[in-house]
Amino acid sequence: MYFDFSFHIIALSIIKLFLVMSAGYLLYYFKIINAKFTDTLSLLLIRLIFPALIISKTIEHFDPGVFSYWWALPLVAMLFSLLGIACLTVVLKLFFNKADKKEFICCSTFQNCGYLPMNIIYFSFAGLVKDRLLIFLFLFIAGFNFLMWSLVPIFFSGKLKNEFKMKLLLNPPVLATVFSVSWVLLLGRGTMPSLLLDPLRQLGQASFPMAMLALGAYLCRYKAYAPEIKKPIIAVSVIKLFIYPLVTLVILKFINIPMDYKFFLFLQSTLPTAISLVIIGSYTKVDNKFIASSIFYTHLIALISIPLWLAVFKLYI
Repeated sequence: MYFDFSFHIIALSIIKLFLVMSAGYLLYYFKIINAKFTDTLSLLLIRLIFPALIISKTIEHFDPGVFSYWWALPLVAMLFSLLGIACLTVVLKLFFNKADKKEFICCSTFQNCGYLPMNIIYFSFAGLVKDRLLIFLFLFIAGFNFLMWSLVPIFFSGKLKNEFKMKLLLNPPVLATVFSVSWVLLLGRGTMPSLLLDPLRQLGQASFPMAMLALGAYLCRYKAYAPEIKKPIIAVSVIKLFIYPLVTLVILKFINIPMDYKFFLFLQSTLPTAISLVIIGSYTKVDNKFIASSIFYTHLIALISIPLWLAVFKLYI
């Protein structure tokens, strides 16, 4: 399978994210929206918009009959996060801060696995290559979303060590993932009536601009460009954008899987901190300033690091 991509196209995909985020930043900066509005928007995303996106995309695109080992990609998505945790332990003692421990771990572990790679795939490839990579992406997101929307809220809330509340696990995005995968397994892909699927699809299409507006507002609210503690932000950037891709590249060099799988998994390893963390952080009451700064600087550095890493991939693998 032939792959071709350019520095320009990939950098352009990340710049587009910044442009949409800047709209939310300016709305907050000029006091057109406030903190209460932004928090309400985050809740709306979690309780309605993200679940609608998960259900519509999964039921439309997930076809277990196309891939014999379809269940492997959701599991790999979870393993990716575990590998991220392993990578950060190498430098955790050097860049440890009690106040930022939970946030540091999650910012170093969870990547922007949906919107950014979707843009890169969409603008960099065509035909069967693009279609196949997008299917990989939807399967990968199913496992990633389950981990992101179940483990992270529980971890942020501190309920892993204290009392456990089932409602933290069974939140709307997790329920939407279970529901949509179960629907496809029982009834088949694309079998939901258009009367239900079309409104869900329309709501899901709003997730990207709404999430970017919310993120931009949080970047302004927490002054993400000026973190109070710089060392952990540097550590997150080094782990997320340099150590993790290097470890993944070495592993992929020595395992025998098709090239399209190798490219997709390596692309996932190069991505910056997950945007959803700041949405989850808004209702779990953690240090969202640290999270917002991690998102801002990892995405900024990713303008250069992702194209460079993909160039290394072409040469090395």
